[in-house]
Amino acid sequence: MMSTIDLIILGILTESPMNAYEIIQYISERQIGNFLKISDPAIYKSCKRLLHDGLVDGTSVKEGNQPNKTVYRINPDGEFKFNQLMVHYSSNLNNWNIEFNAFMWNLEKVDKQQGLQMLANLGDLLREKESWFKDHVVELLPYIPFSARMVLTQYSMMTTTLVAWIEGATEEYERLDPSSANEFNVAEVNRIHGH
Repeated sequence: MMSTIDLIILGILTESPMNAYEIIQYISERQIGNFLKISDPAIYKSCKRLLHDGLVDGTSVKEGNQPNKTVYRINPDGEFKFNQLMVHYSSNLNNWNIEFNAFMWNLEKVDKQQGLQMLANLGDLLREKESWFKDHVVELLPYIPFSARMVLTQYSMMTTTLVAWIEGATEEYERLDPSSANEFNVAEVNRIHGH
């Protein structure tokens, strides 16, 4: 099974052995969760699975009155899997799932004024995110490693593109005559798409 969470955890463990809580702290401090879909429960689950699958070794450690914690250390099989995952994710491009596309897909099914308000809401959120990137990216770049700079730059560029997209979508929606909305022509779409 290919998992981005496994790739993130194995990558972190190439730096140093850690328990699951320390991995969560590492991800939180570096704000990785803002850019990659990962949750605390998924980290705990993945650590246990990686141990079960023999990709990491675990050592039970007791500190003071705290309950035992398992410290995970990547092993040679885990390093092999890490490299496999790196090759997989650099060689395969899956469809992007942008959650607000579900809203966009159904926009013509709501009252036009309500639709315009929804577009304005989304536009405000995208512009807010774009503003954050413009204010912080240049300031942060000297203090973060290459990989983080590239992800941050990618998100900044995507956000700028999404702002331009929402502005164009809003303008087109304002001009849209609901009585003449185009029907989705499945046969034509499949013909063009090659199905």
